Amino acid sequence: MNNTQIYLLTLVRCALGEKNLPTELRSLSTDEKIEIIRYAQKQGLLTFLQYFDIFMEKDCRDIFFPRAAAAVCEDVRQASEIVQLLEAFEKNGIYCIPLKGIRTKKLYPSSELRTMGDLDILYRKEQTDGLRRVMAEQGYTWSGEAAKHDHYEKGGRTVEMHKELLSSESRAYDYFLKIWDRAQPEEGKRYCWQMSMEDHYLFTLYHLIEHFIRGGIGIRMVLDIYILSGFPELDRDKTAEELKKLKIDRFEKNILDIAGKWFDPSRGLQGTGALSGLEEMEEYIVNGGIFGNTVNEQANNALRYGSRGKFLKSVIFPSYKTMQSVFPDLDSPILLPAAWVRRWWNVWTKRRGNVRKQLGRAGQIGQQDSGYIEKQRRFFQRCGL
Repeated sequence: MNNTQIYLLTLVRCALGEKNLPTELRSLSTDEKIEIIRYAQKQGLLTFLQYFDIFMEKDCRDIFFPRAAAAVCEDVRQASEIVQLLEAFEKNGIYCIPLKGIRTKKLYPSSELRTMGDLDILYRKEQTDGLRRVMAEQGYTWSGEAAKHDHYEKGGRTVEMHKELLSSESRAYDYFLKIWDRAQPEEGKRYCWQMSMEDHYLFTLYHLIEHFIRGGIGIRMVLDIYILSGFPELDRDKTAEELKKLKIDRFEKNILDIAGKWFDPSRGLQGTGALSGLEEMEEYIVNGGIFGNTVNEQANNALRYGSRGKFLKSVIFPSYKTMQSVFPDLDSPILLPAAWVRRWWNVWTKRRGNVRKQLGRAGQIGQQDSGYIEKQRRFFQRCGL
């Protein structure tokens, strides 16, 4: 771990506590402060630096302040948009559950500390037609559908309306398929619901795992787990039981140990190397962006699919179970070829850029030697996956 990474983790930990800048960071050079600003922005943690006056000094103020102000303004705009959408869903009888950052940021000390890109909301897929009408009334344009969610765009903002929480190929698919049976309406609402804190925690962790094995994760995702794990309403006995069933309990322990070490030394490990795979996991996380990096993605795709042909087959000819997630009206395997054609047309007319992206990913598979792929496999096993 390099100095910039260590400094940022120290600053985040201080921002979560007394917000007192450690004496040793008072003497940072201009170049060091600028590197921290850039790395913090890459990790989605720039707003944590607002508590420390060294970033408002003349030598780096013009770099830090416009970026921090833009992040705070975006947080306000997103909050307003979320309120409008949820009010529209409530008014029009669209069942929904706010997901990911929309829920998690409410548990942060301040809303702008938990930045978001897309807005993610779950809805009941049998209400797709009604949802599209409401989204159009709110000024959104439908821009295509994926296995788990539909994309809606407005003024550069993307809303992902999820029909399901996880891929049908996921080990936890059946557990989260029944999420509506366990969710409850928010206070004073009929159609806007929320998951239990336990389900929100498990989904946040499983979403982290999906990114971890796809292209990697960044510091912010670990911070989410740290924030949620310390929330008093979380029933740790219930989550422990489900973690064991899903066979991710060892991975969760590793993530919590890293989170404790980074953000609250009194709760986690002191020093490094006390847990098998911990140092490797730390390096894997801090060297990515919010969602990892392309180098990890290339190696992990080679590990997951084995060959370009298998990767392209999974992309071009998804399984019947996956296609049912995309098209809820697909009720027979006989209709699968027609569903593929329908999906190809939607991708070509609405998300043509995704074709180039997937072809690029396919082209990268096979460029890694077998030794590196096997090394990555053993790494995931040591992590608890």
